[in-house]
This record gives sequence, C-alpha cells and structure tokens, in this order.
Amino acid sequence: MPVKPLLLELQQSSRRQPLCIAHRGASAHRLENTLEAFQLAARMNADFWELDVWRSADGICVVSHDNHLRHATGQDIGIDALSYEQLQQYPLANGEQLPSLAAVIELAIRTDSGLYIELKDPGSGPEVVRLLQTARFEKAIIAGFDADAIAMLADQACPYPLAVMVAVSEDPLIKAATAQADIVHLCWEKADRHPHQRVTETLLRQAQEQQLAVVLWHEERPAELAHLLTLPVLAICTNNPELMNTYQPDPANAIAICCHRGAHRIAPENTLPAAELGLCMGAQVIELDLHTSLDGQLMVIHDSTLDRTTNLMGPVSDYTARQLAECDAGSWFHQDYQSAGIPLFSDYLHLIQRYQRQLFVELKQVDVDQVISEVSNHSLLESCFFWSFNSDYLDQIQHRYPQARVMRRRQDFPDLETLLASGTPAVVEYDYRIDDLTEMDRCRARGAQVMIRFFADRIEDALPVIELRPDLVNLDDPFLFQRAYQQWLNRQ
Repeated sequence: MPVKPLLLELQQSSRRQPLCIAHRGASAHRLENTLEAFQLAARMNADFWELDVWRSADGICVVSHDNHLRHATGQDIGIDALSYEQLQQYPLANGEQLPSLAAVIELAIRTDSGLYIELKDPGSGPEVVRLLQTARFEKAIIAGFDADAIAMLADQACPYPLAVMVAVSEDPLIKAATAQADIVHLCWEKADRHPHQRVTETLLRQAQEQQLAVVLWHEERPAELAHLLTLPVLAICTNNPELMNTYQPDPANAIAICCHRGAHRIAPENTLPAAELGLCMGAQVIELDLHTSLDGQLMVIHDSTLDRTTNLMGPVSDYTARQLAECDAGSWFHQDYQSAGIPLFSDYLHLIQRYQRQLFVELKQVDVDQVISEVSNHSLLESCFFWSFNSDYLDQIQHRYPQARVMRRRQDFPDLETLLASGTPAVVEYDYRIDDLTEMDRCRARGAQVMIRFFADRIEDALPVIELRPDLVNLDDPFLFQRAYQQWLNRQ
C-alpha cells in the first residue's frame, strides 16, 4: 500500500526531531479542547493539535474529551443528548462555547496548524472526513482506538493518514493490521515509570518494515520526554508544547534568548509561571524587576504600585512580603493564574539554580548591598547581571562589587567610548531601532557581550536581528523569535 503524500511529507519533517502534537491543545496552560487552548498551542509552535470528536444529538461534530460537559462546565450534560444549538447555551469554564469541529478547522487554517483528530464517537469518521474536505484542509490525521472504525475509513479510501491508538495490553502491530492504519499510536504513558523502555528497536524496526509510522503518548515528564525525543518516531503528544519545541540555536549563531519579565505573553509577567515557561522553552536568561516590601524583602514586580497587575492597591512598599506573596498577581492576565502571587527574589534565584541559567536583574527600589548579598548567598553572582534607570545603583555595584556583572544601555551614552569608560560592563544593550549596530564588534573586542533589545511582534523584523548575530536578544515573545530563527536557519 503506497504511503499517503501527507505522511511522506511529515516523515521528512520529523527527521530532525519528532513533531509536536499539543494534546487537547496547550492543555497544561488553558482549558483543554477549547479554541484558546488550540490558539495557544499554535503560538507555542506546536505542529499539530490533538482533539477529540463527538456528535451532538443533531449530528454536529463537536470537540470534547468526554461525552459530557462535567469537566468543562461543572454540569452533568450529555453531548449526544442535546442539539448543537442547545449545547451552546452552556458556557465552558473559560467563558467560551463548546467548539464545533468546523470552528477548530477554521482556526487551524488561520494559524497554519495540523489537526490530529481522535474519533471518540466511532461513527463520526465519515462526517469528519467530509468537514475536512469541504474546508479543503489537508494537514490532518484521523485516529481512534476502535480498529473497525479506522478500517472502515481505509475501505472508503480516506485520503488522510489513519492512526490506530493502542493500549499497553494490546499488540500494536496486530491492531494496526486490523485497522489498516498508516500510523500506530502507542498510548503507554501510564504503563510504568519509564515507558520509553517499551519502545524497543525491534518494535520500531517491525513498524518500519510494515510502513507504519509511530506516534507516542502524551508525555510531560522532562526526563522521560528527553528519551522519547531521541527515538525515530513521527510525533510525540504533550500537554506542554514548550517542553518539546525548545529553542536550540545553531552553534554558528548561538543567540541566547533573554525573556523580558519571563514568557509574559503566555503567563503573567514577573511570576514564577512566566519565568519557568521561558526556561522550559530554552531561554538562557530571565529578566526581572525588583522592589522592596514593607518588611524589607526583595520582591519581583515591575511597577512601584500594585494596581495594574494584582488585586491590591497602592505602593509595593506598603505591604509585607507575605501579603504580596499571597495576593492575586495573575487573574488580571488570565483566570487560570489566580494563585500566582508576587514572588520573592529568592524564589527566582532557586529557579535559576535548578535550571542552571541566568538572571537579568533590573533594580527599581532596592538596597544594592542587600541585592548583591542575596545573590552571593546563593553563589549566583556569575549567573546574574544588573541594570537600573538609577545610574547611582550601577556605580555603587561597580565600585563596591567589581566582580559583579553590570549591563549598560548604548542609548544612554553619546558614544561607545564614553559608555566603556563608565566602568567595565559585562553586557551592552543596543536598541535595534535607534542605536548604531555597526559597533558590535568593537564592543565585543572590549570584553562585553552584545544584547539587542527586540520588542517587536513580526517575524520579518526579527530576521535582520538574527542576521546581526548578537550574543543575546532581550524580547517579549520567545516563541515568535524561535519561529523566526528557524526560518533564518532554513535559509542557510
């Protein structure tokens, strides 16, 4: 049986690394199987979205993991008991309505994403194919546990690759043959602590001999995922696309990403979720801002007041560290981050120790000696560099702590020589829009790293920055930069 054209194309794309299938969308970060979860998965550079299809009482294909709305709405409502119009009367927990498959296809077209459609309702296959073909949507795979339902589509000459899903108790090759599948999807995430060991060389060789591509279960354990990424498989599912599609620059242009206030387009700025998201996707540096609490603790927050990003009002300095840590610093961004409080600086230092990365520390209202002492107590002085609009802070650091690393902005000085004469900056930041970028080699020759500040939102603006080959780039959207970098790499 000839391999279907889409599958051939996908196998070519997966040679460098297995494709990323966002399981029910970016479901670790947004309500599963919703348009916002799928939209976020696209933003996080997932190749495909896995979604589950049922039919309403009037035969409309809708997207939900279960045949009821208990998880999504808190109400015991059967999907196949109500018409599509009736189902729309029950808002989901995130405020959306239950999405139709047609709406998800439309979103996938707009975001150039692939669909990995699991048939929860075994009889929905022909209607799924009809919807895909009506939309002229080609980048789709149809999957299911029911081998007979998949075989029926094969008998009808389904143009889309077909995947049969296999429990740990089933023989994958026998079930694939029964289903006449193009892909065998191993659902072994709960088999044991190390399910990657079950994906043997023998199994992979036998699958290849039968022209079967292999897709693996949804995996969120970093150590386990690291093993899976080394296997010659088509794709891996995950609730956390950032764990799979990590930023890995070419050694010939190893630009390090600095996440400005963390990955704050995905999670609320200057919170631990935003910082960890940036670190997981491959950022080398997390930028943060420091203020001081009423009881003298260093707190991570951008503004001097709490009004914009928390449920409190007034200056940061009017509240104790405990009050700040227990406030709601996330709901303003998204309801799922209600439990995110204002972190202590020490929380970030522990995070950096765990990931062995760096911090770019902007000093707002602080005691310089306290900041350096806290960093030194964590043995992280070499892993941090410091900047402030208050130049006195930087002068104090360079005078009292010559071993500490300071950043200077090029725009704050009339020329490079004056900047370099101000001390020995470890990093010089250039704004790509206003500064003279021809100085970068001179800057490096004096021992400083070059960081370009890039807060734009267009790939076409990022490409010239990548071409300049800076040491670091300070940015708002690491996932957009990652897409731009991959485009640049493909052109080399």
